[in-house]
Amino acid sequence: MENLGYTAALETPGIASLARRYGFATEYYATAHPSLPNYLELTSGGTWGVTSDCVECFVDEPNLGEQLSAAGIPWGAYMEGIPSPCFLDDYGGVDYAAKHDPFRYYVAIRSSTVLCDHIRPLGELLPLLAGPATAVPRFVWVTPDLCHDGHDCPAGEAATWLDGFVGQVTASAAWRQGGVLFVTWDEGDGGDESTVTAGGAVADCCGGGHILTLVVAPGLTPATEVSVPYTHASLLATVEDAFGLPLLAGARTATPMAAFFRH
Repeated sequence: MENLGYTAALETPGIASLARRYGFATEYYATAHPSLPNYLELTSGGTWGVTSDCVECFVDEPNLGEQLSAAGIPWGAYMEGIPSPCFLDDYGGVDYAAKHDPFRYYVAIRSSTVLCDHIRPLGELLPLLAGPATAVPRFVWVTPDLCHDGHDCPAGEAATWLDGFVGQVTASAAWRQGGVLFVTWDEGDGGDESTVTAGGAVADCCGGGHILTLVVAPGLTPATEVSVPYTHASLLATVEDAFGLPLLAGARTATPMAAFFRH
């Protein structure tokens, strides 16, 4: 989801109801402003010198997609509005933004038709969710389009889409049979540069701001709140730990979100 601070997210009724129904991190902080560095941090553990929403600043670094494929773990990155699988152009589709598709930035994925084929239109995921758990890739990434992520449309409209999508996920066998869904925003509002320091403390500068991250897991006590300071590298570390993958870059020193699974 896009560009919404923690307080504003919890003041949005549809988002607040999801937080009460499941769990959320109260001290989760984005990496930087604007969007793209956060997407890179989530999928590779670093920003690699990227400080803008550039569309041709490709990154030659190890990434989660590469890791999953090397380990033989089925995965898919589903982009709403993308016109076709393995779409790598800067512009195209309906309300699709290249800057919100981190996998297209990695040189290894761009240069391999096999890896690139994991980038798919979101419409392909929804029928899979309605089927058996084995039909759904073990790791799924979803980027909504520019309206549904809240970038170009009001937060309430994005919340309505999100509530519906979470409902489709939680109705699926893939989720019910040991699945977990994380919902995070890329960054807070432009005036908030708070972050988590290397020592695990919260500082006012120079990061991407305080954001909401939801944890939607079967059996989780409703309205579970965890106040451990987390970052996008924490979420990457959580995913890599779940699949037994080596930790990449900043994920090596980040705190995984394991506290949610002790409740």
